Amino acid sequence: MSDATRIIFLGGAGEIGRNMLAIEADGRILIVDAGLSFPTEEMLGVDLVLPDFSYLVERADRCEAIVLTHGHEDHVGALTWLLKEIDVPVYGTPLTLGLARKRLDEWRIEPRFVEIAAPDVVDIGPFRVTCIAVSHSIPDAIAVAVDSIGGRVIYTGDFKLDDSPIDGRRTDLDTFRRLGDEGVDVLLADSTNADHPGRTGSEGLVGSRLREIFARTEGRIIVACFASNLHRVQQLCDAAEASERLVAFVGRSMVANVQVGRELGHVKVRDESIIDIGEIDRFPPEKTVVICTGSQGEPLSALSLIASGEHKLFTVERGDTVILSASAIPGNESAVFRIINSLYRVGADVYHGEADGVHVSGHGGTEELVELLRAVRPRHFVPVHGEYRHMVMHARLAEGAGIDRSRITIVEDGDVLEFGGGAVRKTEHLDLSMVFVDGLGVGDVGPVVLRDRRLLAGDGFVLCVVTIDAHSGEVLAGPDLISRGFVFEQESRDFLDEAADRVADALEALEQPDDVTDWTVLKRACRRALGEFVWERTRRRPMIVPVIMEV
Repeated sequence: MSDATRIIFLGGAGEIGRNMLAIEADGRILIVDAGLSFPTEEMLGVDLVLPDFSYLVERADRCEAIVLTHGHEDHVGALTWLLKEIDVPVYGTPLTLGLARKRLDEWRIEPRFVEIAAPDVVDIGPFRVTCIAVSHSIPDAIAVAVDSIGGRVIYTGDFKLDDSPIDGRRTDLDTFRRLGDEGVDVLLADSTNADHPGRTGSEGLVGSRLREIFARTEGRIIVACFASNLHRVQQLCDAAEASERLVAFVGRSMVANVQVGRELGHVKVRDESIIDIGEIDRFPPEKTVVICTGSQGEPLSALSLIASGEHKLFTVERGDTVILSASAIPGNESAVFRIINSLYRVGADVYHGEADGVHVSGHGGTEELVELLRAVRPRHFVPVHGEYRHMVMHARLAEGAGIDRSRITIVEDGDVLEFGGGAVRKTEHLDLSMVFVDGLGVGDVGPVVLRDRRLLAGDGFVLCVVTIDAHSGEVLAGPDLISRGFVFEQESRDFLDEAADRVADALEALEQPDDVTDWTVLKRACRRALGEFVWERTRRRPMIVPVIMEV
């Protein structure tokens, strides 16, 4: 349809994180969010996971702008890599842009930022964007309503309906209702907590609990939370000042985000209440609080280094109290519990997550999701932001709220939705892949490399080195076998010698003259003979790497 609008789901549909989509109309493209996710345990050696930008890069001249809904990594963390490929302005609220700028400065990228606010209406090419205030675990978050030739789509971003947010900025249900009265063709709504019945607790509840813990704790307090959760940081600072404690911020992202938050007025703490972590031993433990990163058990985070005794300035000691003011992202549970076990081993008292009252989610529960659906009353509903099960549960909530099943579509990354003239349909599916960041390399690691890394981690490798005469093909030295991660050479010498003999026999069996000078044939013979022998004797399949040297 020439008068249609297309929504291309580039991330965040069927997964936690990597939230990103593109809205296409009149030959122009509006990008909404550019998030990353963190690797699962089977993504060995991978640091970050990005969306696949290829669809946008191929149409860079048609990209109009990027609109950011808030400053969490899963919505803005991929911006650095996207802006290297596409030069477009970036729209966002002051805090969102402030946090993004810190990351971009490190890469010496000079973005074209455009500040927006909520409520606000801006025209970006053929798109009219209405910004709607929403309450979340970070200040300055927005939802966006985008009007274009095909109609109106609302994208909620992350939200909850907090009745008593600590900054007084509630989700603007009145604007949602007004837009719903005018007509909304497609609603894309956050599904993260679609499996959490009832309503999500207010952020203010955490503040009360923190003040209670601070007041009765006699020793030092260490708190780990997301560096971007400035609402939580503010409440920690409030609790510290109420208990006459000094605050030290630890972790590069924590220090940077607090600096931005203070500059913009989202974090209010007196200068005299802040100390440098290097000075903390000058003060009694009962007079200090350390606020750091590492609530997800990240190996190189501040809390991990502190818990393992590897932080260069500070360690946890017996009698300290540690608060993990966050819940574990799915997939991070084992890493988080490893940290907790380490903290208990050194004699610390530990409070963790919602069970101890030191965390509430920034996402709405089932009652809040239904309330938003009834406020907007969309013609068509698409759940996003969550694993597939979350989106299915959200779809069922929508059906229970009165939306006909035929007007609900579940999408996944790569799906394309088209709407116009009152009709909505799923059209093509793009073949998108995850893009892995490994060190400074982007896209260097793919499925084949990950497969090899898993193989190496599981069974190790055996290097088979053979030296041959370049003219006659005679074996001059070897086969020499070197094992790493398979068997310990000093204790398995007899086994390796027998394996080398098997490879030597296979090389001698090559009868054609060309065979003994063709590296490909020689390598294949080494790999087959060694692989068969190892499997027969060990029922294991290490990676076998033949190396043929000619002299």
